[in-house]
Amino acid sequence: MMELSLLKLRSLNYPNVTLSSRTDGGVHALKSSAHFDLERYGTQIYDANNISYLMNRYFFVNNIGIIVKQCLRVSDNFNARFNATSRRYLYRLAVLKKDVVIPENVSIANVIPVEEWKRCHFIRLAEFDIEKFKEGAKHLEGYHDFSTFKKFDKLLQHKHNRRELKSVTIRAGKPVVTAHTESRGSAFDYWDIEFHGRAFVHNQIRRMVGTLISVAIGKLQPDDVKVMLQIPSKHSWHSFIQNCPSDGLYLCEVEYDPKDLFYDPDTTVESETLVES
Repeated sequence: MMELSLLKLRSLNYPNVTLSSRTDGGVHALKSSAHFDLERYGTQIYDANNISYLMNRYFFVNNIGIIVKQCLRVSDNFNARFNATSRRYLYRLAVLKKDVVIPENVSIANVIPVEEWKRCHFIRLAEFDIEKFKEGAKHLEGYHDFSTFKKFDKLLQHKHNRRELKSVTIRAGKPVVTAHTESRGSAFDYWDIEFHGRAFVHNQIRRMVGTLISVAIGKLQPDDVKVMLQIPSKHSWHSFIQNCPSDGLYLCEVEYDPKDLFYDPDTTVESETLVES
């Protein structure tokens, strides 16, 4: 969709867009980035503000859920993916309150706010202990081989899976609903789990959250998370752990060294542009 919008600029080249992050279907993006090259006749370059305007107009007219917040000219050697210093992801989890009783033959969907449909992961687990959840999360921080937490791909099984997870922050969240729904009260305790790291393996965050849920309900001990990291293998994965859905996962921020976001004519051959959306 971004490339289609850039065709409106009629550049000499096809505007191939390189995204900063690759996410699964259903994952939300609050803020992402990408880069592309644009060539035109003569020495005049495209105006960054005009690029943003034309792209947003295309998205609005075609009812596409993308908004370009900023467009910058950057150096020719800039790469939106590989120049990123870190990324922040948020996983939104909602646990049914212990004092809310729903008959076993009644779906949890009956008490999920309609505004939160496909925006949060809702669960009902009577023995959920957030303190155990936090204790297990501490083991995930640091530099580890996350092979156990990667979705197995036979074609990529020899690719290294060592990553640094800088921090895992768990704090109380809140529903994203209208005032009408909020006035009726909430049947859930909301939790925001933020992961900060430079890069992540395939399905890593969703599988980590599923593992921590198993810790919170007593199927795993917090120290079992450490063992899963110490013995990185698909065989260390427990079959009863559920891979959490993409509904609750958000890409919140892609961070760069500020120096990389300034145009340097000494390293530029052609015009290259970074967009944040």
